[in-house]
Amino acid sequence: MPKHFQCDRAGHGYSPHMPEPCRRDTGEDSLIDASGSLQRTGEQRGNRQARLAVALLYVIMSMPIGGWAARVPDVRRQVGADDALWGLANTIPSAGNIIGLCAIVLLAGRVRSRLLAVAGAGLVLLTVPLMALSTSFPSVVLGLTTWALVAHIMDIPMGALALEVQRRYRRPLMGGFDACFGAGTLIGGVAGTFSAALDVRPWMQFAVTSGALALCLAAVARWLPEDSSKGNGTLRMSLRKRFNRRMLPITAMAFLSGYVSESAILWNAIYVSDTMGAGSVAGGMSYTAAATAGTVALLAVDRATARLGIVRVVRMSTLFAAAGFGVCLVISSPVAAVTGFVLLAVGMSCVNPSVYTLAGSQEGLSSSEGVSMVEIGQMPGAAIAAPAMIGALSGAIGLRLALASIVIAVLLLSVLAGRVRYADG
Repeated sequence: MPKHFQCDRAGHGYSPHMPEPCRRDTGEDSLIDASGSLQRTGEQRGNRQARLAVALLYVIMSMPIGGWAARVPDVRRQVGADDALWGLANTIPSAGNIIGLCAIVLLAGRVRSRLLAVAGAGLVLLTVPLMALSTSFPSVVLGLTTWALVAHIMDIPMGALALEVQRRYRRPLMGGFDACFGAGTLIGGVAGTFSAALDVRPWMQFAVTSGALALCLAAVARWLPEDSSKGNGTLRMSLRKRFNRRMLPITAMAFLSGYVSESAILWNAIYVSDTMGAGSVAGGMSYTAAATAGTVALLAVDRATARLGIVRVVRMSTLFAAAGFGVCLVISSPVAAVTGFVLLAVGMSCVNPSVYTLAGSQEGLSSSEGVSMVEIGQMPGAAIAAPAMIGALSGAIGLRLALASIVIAVLLLSVLAGRVRYADG
């Protein structure tokens, strides 16, 4: 028998080629291997359950949005609001956005993300049916404001939990979660369209969908992970940690991402239907095509990020989006306009998952604290800059040239991606 396989009668011996003593197979090794295998199987099952539970949160957040978009005409007739009043109804809820954002920024890193996410989801599911039941204009405005507030209480913890699942898997997953959001919006829109066709009242539609989603949430809430990175110190210290030089480029990327995404939503149909003269049907088809393309592209984001790295993916995708959209702006054709917005949606699909990953990977910050900075950047970009800046530029130089600001914003995203520092993993 070779020397390095020799053992004494007790089953132990030392080999010059082995760091540990050899051991006769007495059954103990098999038990240890079986125990380790069971532990790994349990961890994998727990990770899959956590992933499913977080994906459900994304659907809960988005499905009412799609359903509401489909039932807006019915609710508007229900409360007797004209164009001016309905515009006001969609402006006042900005106060809910601000209050909700301020509240969750203060709570992030100090209250458990799982508790906040479940509470926020429950409030969203309760608020929307009650709002759809409204028969007066003030009650709808109050409902929209409340919805905006509780959605912010939900979305930052939801993002933090998604980052925790991604951390457990040790590979990119945020693109898949964003795809769940897009799918939820689509499902909600389809449900709303069919409900309207069948003359189902809006409140009944939302009561059924909210009830079904609430039952699903109750079944899987215990599977939600805990945010492993906890915030420490006083509230003042927590806020001071977030506003630092490392977070500045990430917050700027969030602002630009919000600006580009919301600008595409607000001005896509208008540009195709009015500026290009293709009509309202073509405008609606353009928006749907871009939204669908962006959701499908999200399915490839995680694999691309794992293979190429987050910075390279963002740079390549944003350059693709800027080039494609910019060239299509130069061509005066409805087909080119639709193609441009589709290319923009595909190229920008990786940005939001990447920004969340970068923010949640900052050393010294919990995931929820990092995500809160993304929300601080995105809200003014989407809610203020996108409608105001392009609207003002459009009045001065025309919508076509005003949309060139989107190309500039996308190019700035590509530049900022290389300036980010983050702790991987």
